[in-house]
Amino acid sequence: MAMRLLLPLLASGAALSAQAGPATAAEEPVIRSVTLRPGTPVVGPAGSLRLVIDVVARGAAGPDAVAVRVEPGTPPAGGTVLRPEPLPPTVQQWGTPIPAHAVFSRPAVPRALAVRRTGGGRRTQAARVAAVPAVPGAPAEPATETGGGWETWRFLPDKQLNRWYPAGPWMVIATARGAGGASATGYARFELKRATRFSSIEAVREGREGRDVKVTGVLNRVDPQGYLDYAPFPGQPVEILHREEGRESWTTAASATTDRQGRFTRRMPGAARGGGGDWRIRYAGTSGHAPRLSVIHPTGGR
Repeated sequence: MAMRLLLPLLASGAALSAQAGPATAAEEPVIRSVTLRPGTPVVGPAGSLRLVIDVVARGAAGPDAVAVRVEPGTPPAGGTVLRPEPLPPTVQQWGTPIPAHAVFSRPAVPRALAVRRTGGGRRTQAARVAAVPAVPGAPAEPATETGGGWETWRFLPDKQLNRWYPAGPWMVIATARGAGGASATGYARFELKRATRFSSIEAVREGREGRDVKVTGVLNRVDPQGYLDYAPFPGQPVEILHREEGRESWTTAASATTDRQGRFTRRMPGAARGGGGDWRIRYAGTSGHAPRLSVIHPTGGR
């Protein structure tokens, strides 16, 4: 049976998926996989981002059949961490884009998202925050039958992620309960990242006869203090990429580190020979900050 999509499809990169081994007994609940979309959520200075979580389980029964909890941190020692694997090429990610017009007041910093499951595509119940215990799935049919006794349970948290949630490692905790009282718990990891961006990038000729090129710019991140949309990002390494005129491939010409104001400067002797070509900046990102690739900048005159 084809999966019933409860949100509009959007192409947005690879998802986080995980898979465990087969069930040891048919009556025992087993979690086969947990899929989170988007796989690496990135939040901007305004608006929020909706998660879509699919849990494939077998042997789950009763009103508390499957439940998930999403919270910052890493799985505990000894927890069953499901191994990530890519989705089939025919499956796209989907989610809700960050609306540019949205305005959020600052809530207390939440520690977790407790989520309720959608009931057979009929409704989505509200999520809860912080110290509230995990909320089980509502008593309804699973979203999808996948064959072999496996069922797909879909969760659409009404509580969406935004800049006020802690960036870095997060986990999805999925629990399946059987009719006899047995349960199975599995974990999947993901990273919540804050957006980054470049500004004031220039590549200009310098030196004798204009043969050298000086590249400057600023790296910004979503302001962790919340006073601004974006603030300077100090102490971060950036790569300076170069493409010669008439070429399609890019090479790493140099690297630099941002100062306290997020600025970086690098002068490259002789780089303007042959016309100077094009330049762009790449930031690799961190566990809590998204990678960034600037637009293309041609070499400018003096």
